[in-house]
Amino acid sequence: MRQQSYIDETLRSFLVKLGARSPEPAGGAALALAGASAAALMSLTCHADAASGDDQRAGSLETCRLDSERLGRHVQHLIDEDVRAYRSVILALHRPQASAGEKAERARLLDEALKEATEVPLAVAEAGLQMLSLAVGVQDGVRGPVLGDLVAAVHLAEAAVKGSLRNAHINVGAMSDRAYAAGVEDRITEMRGRLEGAAETIAASLHARGVAG
Repeated sequence: MRQQSYIDETLRSFLVKLGARSPEPAGGAALALAGASAAALMSLTCHADAASGDDQRAGSLETCRLDSERLGRHVQHLIDEDVRAYRSVILALHRPQASAGEKAERARLLDEALKEATEVPLAVAEAGLQMLSLAVGVQDGVRGPVLGDLVAAVHLAEAAVKGSLRNAHINVGAMSDRAYAAGVEDRITEMRGRLEGAAETIAASLHARGVAG
């Protein structure tokens, strides 16, 4: 029988499992949840400020809302993907190693599992970067109480990106396929650069408006 999706559980149930002795869900799923929360808050920000009377701005906010909801659905799916990837790594680690053939098969399966466990956090990080890009695009016009929701979305997205990139770095470090690992490290460097650029832009805008980043 198909296992119920973690995103369909209650938040309380998910948090209980997150803190239990079971190896899943774990940090990657929690970071994906942070990313999904950021997307939801971005959508809220665009909803709340849509009735501004400015047709051009209203159109921009509607685009932001739709993009936020699309990213939210994507990252919710990645919560389950992260759990499945982590499960595959654990299974590969427990493969027998009594013979040279078994060792080779274990190494092959472990590399396959680690690739999946690397691509999922990279996808979470990419979604977080897209959320930050949306925040950059709308932040100057956001005002009133919803500004706090935008700031919360930014912090959650930054955490999702930073933590996910760190997880990807850890996973490729355990791989025997060093060519793939080198390519991933290049991607991580590029994404970190994008994160720093977006974070600096947002922080400067908030500072200019007297809001602590």
